Amino acid sequence: KFEVNILPSLSSSSPLDKRIKTRLIAETLTLVGFRPFDHRLVNQALREERESQVCGLQPKVQGLPKSHTIQSLHASSLWDLGQAEWTTILDAHDEFMRRGSLERIFPTKDTGDRYAGLFDSARYANLVLAKWLQEGGENVFRCDVAHRLPPWVPRVISFEPC
Repeated sequence: KFEVNILPSLSSSSPLDKRIKTRLIAETLTLVGFRPFDHRLVNQALREERESQVCGLQPKVQGLPKSHTIQSLHASSLWDLGQAEWTTILDAHDEFMRRGSLERIFPTKDTGDRYAGLFDSARYANLVLAKWLQEGGENVFRCDVAHRLPPWVPRVISFEPC
């Protein structure tokens, strides 16, 4: 049985309480990894979307197409994954590097089966990450195997977490 506090108090009644909550908030905001954006590009995208709605055009498909299905992913090689899957892997890896003292519990190399039953259905991104973790995780970015990575995957500069 889980209890989730959806509205935790951020008030601090003691120095220890303040230290704990400050660290949790700082690590959470770091983990999220806010990225700056260009307001002009956002406004342009909104303008294009409004214009396409007025003209009755179909909206542009957002995101990259998946290279596999949930069923075909199991039989595929990590090296055969497409740009959408590698984007998921890179985002998760970046998040992991920003984790601070927080700990990922799902998916990990060892917990995939343990927690998968808590979901109504398998999620494609979780299966992609599980495949990556089972086939070496961040080790696939090492210099001696990085030549196998698709050309759009950036080469890792550092494995030191924030």
